[in-house]
Amino acid sequence: MFKKARYGMDGKRSLTGHFAAAVSLLLLLPSTSVLAQLLGTNLFPSDNPWNQSIANAPVAANSAAVMNNIVAVYGNNRFHPDFGEVTGGSNDLYGVPFNVVHGNTTPKISVVLGIYASQSDPQPCPIPANAVLEGDFQNGPRFGLNARGDSHLLVWDADTNILYEFYRASRPSENADGKWHADSQAVWDLNVNSFRPRGWTSADAAGLPILTGLARPDEVAAGVIRHPLRFTLQNAVILNKYIYPGSHVANPGNNNAAIQPPMGSRFRLKASVNISNMYPQSKIVAQAMKDYGLILADNGSNFYVTGASYSVDANNALTVTWDDDDIQDSVRGLKSLRYADFEMVDLTPIVTGLSTSVGPAGSSLTVIGQNFSGASGNLTVLFGSTPANTVTFVDDGHLLVTVPSGSGAVDVRVRSGIVTPAETQNIKSPIFGYGISEIVPSARFTFGVACPGDLNGDSFVDDSDFVIFAGAYELLDCADASMPVGCPADFNDDGFVDDADFVVFANAYNALTCG
Repeated sequence: MFKKARYGMDGKRSLTGHFAAAVSLLLLLPSTSVLAQLLGTNLFPSDNPWNQSIANAPVAANSAAVMNNIVAVYGNNRFHPDFGEVTGGSNDLYGVPFNVVHGNTTPKISVVLGIYASQSDPQPCPIPANAVLEGDFQNGPRFGLNARGDSHLLVWDADTNILYEFYRASRPSENADGKWHADSQAVWDLNVNSFRPRGWTSADAAGLPILTGLARPDEVAAGVIRHPLRFTLQNAVILNKYIYPGSHVANPGNNNAAIQPPMGSRFRLKASVNISNMYPQSKIVAQAMKDYGLILADNGSNFYVTGASYSVDANNALTVTWDDDDIQDSVRGLKSLRYADFEMVDLTPIVTGLSTSVGPAGSSLTVIGQNFSGASGNLTVLFGSTPANTVTFVDDGHLLVTVPSGSGAVDVRVRSGIVTPAETQNIKSPIFGYGISEIVPSARFTFGVACPGDLNGDSFVDDSDFVIFAGAYELLDCADASMPVGCPADFNDDGFVDDADFVVFANAYNALTCG
C-alpha cells in the first residue's frame, strides 16, 4: 500500500482504501495522458526520448554479448530499486528528492559553481528555503557535503516548467562565503526538446536530466509510469562513448563496443518476464521497464534504478511514499528481478516499405517501418540524398511524406537526428540521434507516375487527380512559379499543360485504375 509521512513524524499511515484493488481498476481505465507528467504538466514534448515507448523496438545485435559480459564479471545478481519508504525520524532519505517551487514568487539565487563550471548553465535558481538534498535525513538536513554522496539538488519550477539540477550541492551554512555552492548546474526547459551541448556533462555523468528518469510514487499511485527510468552500471562495463540522448562520457579506457554499452543506451525488461504475481507497486514499475525501459545515466552499482523516495504537491509538501514491504521484497517485489531479465534495444530507424514505389514530385506517400519516435523534431526522409519536402509523424511505424523533385530510381531512408561535425565520442557520429536506416530493396522509389493522370500516386485517376490537373491546366506554363514541382501534369513533356495533356488525362480518367 502507499504510505504518507512527513519530516519529524515517527509513524506512518496508509492511504484510504486497498491499493491493490485501486490499481487493478486503474489499469482497466483509459488513460487521459500519453506523456510523462508532474503535477499535471508535461515533462518534455511528445517526440522526446523521455516520452518514447520502446516496447516493440528490436533487440540490439550485441545485447546478448553485453548482458553476458555483465553477468560473467559480476554474476546474475538482483535488480536493485535505489529508493525507499519514508518512515520518519532520523533515518536516511533513500532516493533522490525533488523540490517544487513557484518561480514567479520565489527569489532566484546565484549558485557558486566549481569543478564543472565550464560545462554548466550559471543561471539564478529559485531555491526554496527548505530545499531537500540527496543524502539528507528523513527529518531534515545532513550537514557535510561528503556525507551526502552525490548531494544532488533538484528544483522544478511549476510556473515555468523549468528544471534546475545541481551536482554536489552544499548549503550556505556549509560554506565560508554563506552562499550555495555546487560542482555543476544544468538547466532544462521541459517545454521544448532541450539537450546538453555535445561533450558536456549535466548533474548526471551521461549529460541527461535526472528528474525525468526518477521512479516517483505519485505516478505509481496513478497506475502507470510513462517514461524510462534512470539506472547505473559499473564503470568497467560501460563503453567510453555516448549515444543520443546522452552527450557525455566518463569511462576512459573502455573501448570494446561489442560488449560494452555507451552512456545513454536503452535497456528494457524482457517481455517474457512474468510480472503477474508481483506486488502492486513493483508491478507498475516493472511494466514501465517493459514499455519505456531504462536509460544508462551514470557509473554506479549494476542495475540500480533511481527513484524519488516520496512525491510532493504544488506547495512542496510530502504527499505519498513507497512501501518497502512491496518494492524491496526479493520474492514478489522488484528485487525478484535479475540482471539476465534485461536486454539492450536498438532504436536505429528501420524502413520496411513504402505505400507506393512510383510517384511524381509533390505527391504523398507513407514510409513504413519502425523506430520513428523519439527524434525530437529531427526526422528526415531522404530520397537518395534529397530530403522530402514535408515529413509528418503518424506513429512509431509510419511517416507521411511529400515527394521531392528528382528523377530515376532512388533509395528511401529515414534519418533520426541532426548531422554534426565528426565527434569521436558520439557512437552515431556524424548524427546526434538514433542514426539512419539501412538501404533495403522494399524502399526503392521511382520518380514519375504509376500511369498517366495519376497525379497523387494512389494508383487511381479520379476526382482528386482532376483537381490537380485543372489547377495546372489553368496555369499552362510549366515555368510558372505556382506550378506544382516537376510539372507532373505535362504528360508529353513539352513545357506546357494544355489540350494535348488533357486528352491523355481524359482517357486515363475514363479508365480510372492504373494497369
